[in-house]
Amino acid sequence: MTAATFLYLDYGPSPLIGRELRYCLATLRAEIPQARVVVYTDKPLAYSALGLTVRALGEDLARWSRAGAIAHRLKPCVLADALSAYGGLCVLLDTDSYIRPGFAAALAQATRDGPAMDHHECDDPFPALKGGSVWLPQGQYIYERSSAMYNSGLIAAQAERDSAAVAEAVALIDALWEQGQRDFRLEQFAISEAFRRQGRPIGEMRPSFQHYYRRSLKRYMHWRIAAWLKRTGGAPTRPCILHSRNAVRVFNIVARVARLWRSQASSPDSLSR
Repeated sequence: MTAATFLYLDYGPSPLIGRELRYCLATLRAEIPQARVVVYTDKPLAYSALGLTVRALGEDLARWSRAGAIAHRLKPCVLADALSAYGGLCVLLDTDSYIRPGFAAALAQATRDGPAMDHHECDDPFPALKGGSVWLPQGQYIYERSSAMYNSGLIAAQAERDSAAVAEAVALIDALWEQGQRDFRLEQFAISEAFRRQGRPIGEMRPSFQHYYRRSLKRYMHWRIAAWLKRTGGAPTRPCILHSRNAVRVFNIVARVARLWRSQASSPDSLSR
């Protein structure tokens, strides 16, 4: 596989994002030991000892997110910055993910003829937009029934052929936002559409890339990752956290019961007994 630059984004106060990142990074380094990794973050000291490149967000955090109004706008902006700074193939990974064996070969195959994303979600994701259009610096964009949306847990783009599309995605996000579109999927839709308009296929990275974005699964993974970090210190590792449906279901039932018990134990009525 052509050498790639792998990108992560960590901003905001939650420590859970950093823990997710450590697990994903460990599985990436187990698959590609010499991977070049860049973390875009507002907490650069947290990553200074991990043997990777830290890109402090600084004022870019507000500028790229439009003062926090469109948080996910950061993703194509980070990708555009990396394509300009590092060139070649840049791969942006959501932190709530991990790498399975075979990822390197799958990435090479998925990006052979075009960009790649996590997986195809649906076509015609926003029927209310049908027939609508906006003007972008790159020309007119018209929503069509064939408009597609891929999950943006992973976005892989080549500087030489995809930089213009990434810039168009940012412009499309802004144009649709100005029209009042507030769907949280706006960013991944805009990226998907900008890539589709290039006329090249969008490769899919599932199942070698696993993205656990559902809330119930994230809670379970956070619990398991905390234990994994204590045990390993974040050393490179093949995926070692199993998350069968039954295991996740049992964990969430137990967690709900525990929260209910704590709530009742701390209520004024219980304290007066």
